[in-house]
Amino acid sequence: MMEITSKRHPIKFYAVLVFAFILLGAMGTALMLFAIDSLQKNDPTFKDYFLPIFSILIFSLAFSMVYTYWKNSPKITVDKQLIKFRNQIFHLKDIKDISLTGKIPFRYILKFPMEGAVIHFNDGTEMAFFDDMYSNTWEIKSFLEQTAIKHQEYIPIQKISINRKAIRFENEEIFKGNQFTSLRGISLWGLNGFFFIMMILSKKDPTTGIIIFFISFSTFWFVLHSWMMHYFGLTSDHLIIRNHNFIMMEKLYRLSDIKEIVFETQSRQPNCMRIITKDFRNKLYPAATLSDKTWLYLKERLERKGVTVRNECIF
Repeated sequence: MMEITSKRHPIKFYAVLVFAFILLGAMGTALMLFAIDSLQKNDPTFKDYFLPIFSILIFSLAFSMVYTYWKNSPKITVDKQLIKFRNQIFHLKDIKDISLTGKIPFRYILKFPMEGAVIHFNDGTEMAFFDDMYSNTWEIKSFLEQTAIKHQEYIPIQKISINRKAIRFENEEIFKGNQFTSLRGISLWGLNGFFFIMMILSKKDPTTGIIIFFISFSTFWFVLHSWMMHYFGLTSDHLIIRNHNFIMMEKLYRLSDIKEIVFETQSRQPNCMRIITKDFRNKLYPAATLSDKTWLYLKERLERKGVTVRNECIF
């Protein structure tokens, strides 16, 4: 019998969780040691007595984050008859309604929306899972669509690569902005340029340590901000993803393969395009240089070509 089991994402789940736990743990430990040192003084101040409380709160955040992530990413197993969330087992025939795309509130201190799926069962039970918690969410969603919604035998969708020659003779419409007048562009080139000029104008020759720091920081700053500067091309049959600074990057999507496009923003990121294909794979492309006017025009052009666009951030 065909069975699919969820796999937690190595980066978006494990790496993020380990990094955050170590960071919060280190902060809590440093604050606790500082508190112990302060309280051992002959005459500690009133505020010194609050330092251990703050330290305990930080440790609580670290452990609660592990609990919350683990609770919101149960092991999921699905076959043509059953779906299992950790120890809860449901029959697929008992599914009343299912939404395989859309935002779901992720609860950790505050609620923030994440892309995922919600399943409603006949007994009133509601189960949800989040895309970023797993590396194969697309596979589970594709299985559920075919078996629970369309009532068909599951057939894995074969991913067919697109040859660059496919768009050679298509007229292309470009949707981009000027990186040098955008906030991210100014932050990237302004800060790196400032450090470079300071080194050039310095009366002393920079030490090897300073040079290594400058190169390391500039590279990090360049990669971070460049990743947020995608732009898009649109032809009669294809959507093209490019990047202002990673000029060799080019990703092609057939419009006929796209299930839905989402305009969204996350935390302090710029406006992004999330592309969800018909096999439920999804990819996020931040695009800091596009103006709201350009985003809305792109939405109009995509919808004219029959692509569903969910606008969650531009009004």
